[in-house]
Amino acid sequence: MRKLEVIILFLFAFATQVFAQNTAHLCIGNNRNFIVPNNPTSAYNWQVSDPNLATIDSGNGTHHILIDLNNIGVFKLLVEEIDANGCKGYDSILVQIHDLPQPNIFASGPISFCEGDSVLLQVDSVYSAFLWNNNSTSIYIYADTTDDYSVIVTDTNGCENTSNIISIDVHPNPEADFIVDGICVNMPSMLVSTSTISADNIVSSIWHFENGDIVNGDSLLYTYTLAGDYFAELFVTTNYACVDSILKFYTIYNNHIASFEYNPFTVSTLQPEMNFITNTPNYSSLLWDFDDSAYSVLPNPVHEFEVSGTYDVWLTIVDSNQCVDSVVHTIIMHYDFVLYMPNSFTPNNDGMNDTFGPKGIRMLEYKSYEFTVFNKWGEKVFTSDDISDRWDGRNSQNGIYSWRIIIEDELGKTRVKTGEVAVIK
Repeated sequence: MRKLEVIILFLFAFATQVFAQNTAHLCIGNNRNFIVPNNPTSAYNWQVSDPNLATIDSGNGTHHILIDLNNIGVFKLLVEEIDANGCKGYDSILVQIHDLPQPNIFASGPISFCEGDSVLLQVDSVYSAFLWNNNSTSIYIYADTTDDYSVIVTDTNGCENTSNIISIDVHPNPEADFIVDGICVNMPSMLVSTSTISADNIVSSIWHFENGDIVNGDSLLYTYTLAGDYFAELFVTTNYACVDSILKFYTIYNNHIASFEYNPFTVSTLQPEMNFITNTPNYSSLLWDFDDSAYSVLPNPVHEFEVSGTYDVWLTIVDSNQCVDSVVHTIIMHYDFVLYMPNSFTPNNDGMNDTFGPKGIRMLEYKSYEFTVFNKWGEKVFTSDDISDRWDGRNSQNGIYSWRIIIEDELGKTRVKTGEVAVIK
């Protein structure tokens, strides 16, 4: 019986070439192909010296087998070839099964932080090769985006394993911004935060002013007593302590002074018109309030008051900076006491001049009224507090009678008017 010359070769997984060597260094948990040159008329018998380390998965009896590598250690793989003539040949190879590397990555700082920061991630041991999930091949990386980070390492035996996972949580920074509404001296300026953030929440807004004042709040009122250039800095913080700030400069302006004059100095029920003239230059808009539900936006209006009394006339002006000022003058509209009394009447029931009483303007606006007629001996022959009542003189003789009217006018002033009337029947 002649001896066949058999050479065992093994195939590395994922490889396209076949290698022949005396000792094969492989990794636990994998399976590997072993092959000898194929003789179609031969039969092949494969044996593993230690079945605890490796087992033949498939292919025994052929020139090509697949072996499962189950435990760490060294075993001998033998193959016997029997050709068509009954001739036998043998070969063997030592196989060493290595444990997989156990890489561990760790962070050198917080793994939850704000955008713009990073944390160093590194492997606890030195290996032959590294491949991070972000495609870096270094032993360490700086993680600066939200992700689950891990690394695949390869040791000197060509064994690979994946490390533990570290989850990095990067929180967005807020974008600080604010507006200033109102830039006039002695008027509240409203500072309003318009800061934004794509996620999370802004939990703190702190304002720093040029005079050292520090104020908390999303918005606030701040009053400047002097015109000039000022600045404020706003710091905003999220619920994850991410911070942004913005510094803005702005100008506070003096107000234009509202001023007007009017003529005549007073008006009355008989002459109710008054002229108003704006004395303030360079205004943008104005508004007159005449205190009687009437308004005007004319620079020099003419207004007619309808009811006697006192009126607080306001002029409000707005300049190009939206600064506002107002001024008020009190206008008095006097009551003209106009009352007509005839000097005779004829109570004869002919339908003409049969009664006697006053005629005047705005008599219904009197606060009080008393009309009395006396005979020549001073005796009252008629009295009334109703302006619609008139003396009919029916029970009176011809002659001269005296009368008196006492009123309290619209302004609360008491007025008295007296006279005589002739009764002619």
